[in-house]
Amino acid sequence: MAIKRRHFLMLAAGGLLPAPTPSWATLAESGRWLSCRRESSGQYSACWLTDAGDVTLTIPLPGRGHAIARHPRRAEIVIMARRPGTFMMVADLHASTPIKRIDSPPERHFYGHGVFDAEGRLLYATENDFATGAGVIGIYDAADGYRRLGEFSSHGVGPHELRLLGDGNTLVIANGGIRTHPDRGRALLNREDMRPNLAYVDRTSGQLQGAFGLPDTLHQLSIRHIDLTADDTVCIAMQYEGPANDRPPLVALHRGEPSLRLLTAPEPVQATMHNYCGSVAIDASDQVCAVTSPRGGLVTLWSIAEGDWLGSSPMADCCGVAAGDSAREFVVTNGAGTIVRLTGDTDRWTQTLLSTDTYSNWDNHLLVG
Repeated sequence: MAIKRRHFLMLAAGGLLPAPTPSWATLAESGRWLSCRRESSGQYSACWLTDAGDVTLTIPLPGRGHAIARHPRRAEIVIMARRPGTFMMVADLHASTPIKRIDSPPERHFYGHGVFDAEGRLLYATENDFATGAGVIGIYDAADGYRRLGEFSSHGVGPHELRLLGDGNTLVIANGGIRTHPDRGRALLNREDMRPNLAYVDRTSGQLQGAFGLPDTLHQLSIRHIDLTADDTVCIAMQYEGPANDRPPLVALHRGEPSLRLLTAPEPVQATMHNYCGSVAIDASDQVCAVTSPRGGLVTLWSIAEGDWLGSSPMADCCGVAAGDSAREFVVTNGAGTIVRLTGDTDRWTQTLLSTDTYSNWDNHLLVG
């Protein structure tokens, strides 16, 4: 049985959450997916979802959440505020007070994503030094209440999603090139001089190992979201901030090449995407990536080895996407509360409805719990 949001809020506000019991952990273990949402009441929250799309656990948030990082060794998650938010919420499923808020330091705001090291000792969060516009990676000690230890440069502007490569030491960072300031909300302050890049950075020294940008004609193509295969191929989803009638590539791949490998869908599909990709996920076989386009109302599918377009599947306002159990299988969410399982055979893709919940407007990302 799910914890009712109103009941949980009353307990949390009054400091009356019970001593450690298996209930939180049990509810979390029965879940399969993690996502943020806006409830029909206007409350923002993060949720655990079962394989059937049912909500088992709800965690209230002080504002709109974006991505969620799961601790690799503890029953703990960190929910990041949406850009340009200033909070991250730590949920410890075994603690008597499972919710803890961590605020960004002065002159910083979060950019929506974080990642743990392989042992779970440190959390790395994408941040903005909004006085200078420089991107930074904040370092937080997960063994000491997420005390902030310091920061290093993201080697770009507007770092968004970041991942840890298989060597356990290299962070790959999607520097979107977008400068923001909390006093201006989500306004893009540097549209004319954007310079996005994909940066590889040593997490212990902060030293740049390599940065890969885009041609000058595509300097307004924001590198936003990434996923990794087991061999560290980076699949990239992008958003274009240039003229609406342009049709730039919106998907890219990278693994050791001197430049990003840009991918383009057939022209009608490319036009339908409206220059905006929302999220990216790689399937269980490491052979196919799914890229959502909420503005275009479709999921696009791509071959990772060849870079070929493998088809698309329509779904209004779709954004969150995660790998399923099998090859060519994904789970996709949208802003209307719908969750589907998407499976493919050659270039034909089929949706199976898992759930529809008008109480939930699912947000940008879906994480395998």
